[in-house]
Amino acid sequence: MHIKQLEKRTKEQQERQRLITLAVFLVSLLVYMLIMGRLFEHEREMAGERCKLNAQIYAEELEKDFNQSSVVTEMLSYMIADEGGRIRDFPAAAAAMLKRSPYIDTIMLAPGGVIEDIYPEAHRDFANRDLFALPDRAQSLEYSQSRKSVVLQGPFQLRSESEGIAVRRPVYLAAADGQDRFWGFAIVAIRVPDIFTDTVEDLKATGNDYRLLKTEPGEEEYHVVQASKEVLAQPAIHTFFFGGCYWRLEVAPQRGWGPSFPLLVSFFLGLGIVFLLTGMTYLLQRFQAQRKYLHHLANTDALTGLYNRQGFDEAVSDWLYGHTDTKATAVILDIDNFKLVNDLYSHRAGDEALRSLARLMRQHFPEPVIVGRNGGDEFCLFLPGLSAEQSEARLQAFVERLHAFRYSDQEHSYTVSLGYAEYPTQARSRSNLFQCADAALYAVKLNGKCGLFRYAPHVGEAGRSQLAFGLQDIAMHLPGAILIYKADRDEEILFANLELIHLFDCTSIEEFFTYTGGTFRGLVHPDDYDAVEKDIWQQVHQEGSSGNDAVIYRIVTKKGRIFRVLDKGRLVDTEFYGRIFYVVLLAEDSWQ
Repeated sequence: MHIKQLEKRTKEQQERQRLITLAVFLVSLLVYMLIMGRLFEHEREMAGERCKLNAQIYAEELEKDFNQSSVVTEMLSYMIADEGGRIRDFPAAAAAMLKRSPYIDTIMLAPGGVIEDIYPEAHRDFANRDLFALPDRAQSLEYSQSRKSVVLQGPFQLRSESEGIAVRRPVYLAAADGQDRFWGFAIVAIRVPDIFTDTVEDLKATGNDYRLLKTEPGEEEYHVVQASKEVLAQPAIHTFFFGGCYWRLEVAPQRGWGPSFPLLVSFFLGLGIVFLLTGMTYLLQRFQAQRKYLHHLANTDALTGLYNRQGFDEAVSDWLYGHTDTKATAVILDIDNFKLVNDLYSHRAGDEALRSLARLMRQHFPEPVIVGRNGGDEFCLFLPGLSAEQSEARLQAFVERLHAFRYSDQEHSYTVSLGYAEYPTQARSRSNLFQCADAALYAVKLNGKCGLFRYAPHVGEAGRSQLAFGLQDIAMHLPGAILIYKADRDEEILFANLELIHLFDCTSIEEFFTYTGGTFRGLVHPDDYDAVEKDIWQQVHQEGSSGNDAVIYRIVTKKGRIFRVLDKGRLVDTEFYGRIFYVVLLAEDSWQ
């Protein structure tokens, strides 16, 4: 019995040991699996974020490349309009454009949809083709013509035995009756995959598979333009609209969404406690570095490399937390007339101006000054440990220094406006402090720009309210018809307020421009125009006139009403538009 009891107890102990061992194993395995599962999930999320970021970045690069080809068609349309429907030396103009854009295969002009001019000459076999008569082109052409918009169609086979995408821009010429007349199409064929080469090579270099898809103009079905793999599993997708087509860039890791090899190795070797702890430490450090990297990306402006708004606010708040009574200076500044830089030279030029300003700010305000970009053309500075008086000379020197950027091998200068406030004298919180600096910046804008101003209590909401009444808002509602137009052969209208729009019995600016053709000639009764033009220029050139003139002529409204108006104008030379006329028109019943 004793032997049997001992054997039973031994068996019970062994069973208990096995249960404890099994419990320890299962608990340890469960904890380990939970930890590894979280790491797998985290790696999957990080890979997804990288793919999403790559899809957005490279889709934007593709859009910029498409836009460059679209600019060529825009230049052709301007030349057609300027030369009355023909380009006198089309081969020379096309050759010059071809040199500037490595992706362009062919440049064509198609009056009425029939190809007449084509460059290079080797592609002349496409000449005299009626594009509207081609079934695979007609729908795209009709879509472009009806919407007056640029469309991209393709890819399709080019004569050079490569594939291409056609960029077609409808061209409209102003007719004598003030209505736009459809002239035809300016067409550029861009080579595929040449235009995508840089983008897809970069995607491959970062370890990604991709698919680029597009719709045809007016259609919803996507088809593949180029891909590294036929099917992608759960890709990150970025969609954009260009040329009448929806484009979709899909990006997924080449290795798939499964765990990486280092993580798998760590999983199997992690069954040993020592190696598990070592492997976990390594992985946690690795993921911590990745989190820091993503945190850095989240707090950095991609265009300039400065802090973005979030990063800047965080850095300033950290300093204020430890220096509650130490003086500092907050600054808000922006580029004067930045919208004109974008409008006149393109958004790429605007980006160069922003990068140039960022470089100058880093040079002029080295650490410990905190430099950031709020967004658009607005930047911010925080000068820790310096009062407003101590900072003023430095800020003044920055405003007065030369600000310039290079674009298309030309240097363009610009000016900046700057407002600043002192901590803690004028505000004790970060948000209030920069609101004061912002109000000071508005005060500079109210006083002619290109300067700096320190916040004072009388500045603030009153100044902001005054600036909120922008010149365009005021001009649009002044009791008088205001007109601004170019003093050149085309006499293009640059601005018309509500009073002028209503004077011509129109209800919107679009209706007014359509009715008048967007020119000064379109305002004047045809029988009065030549005499009016002669009278205006005689008065402008008269000695002592200071560019002023006053003439009376008839106008014909959209409803057919004919009456006289008094035109009081002034000729002015401007930096961006050249010579322009500022004009006030008074109807006959208001000045008789």
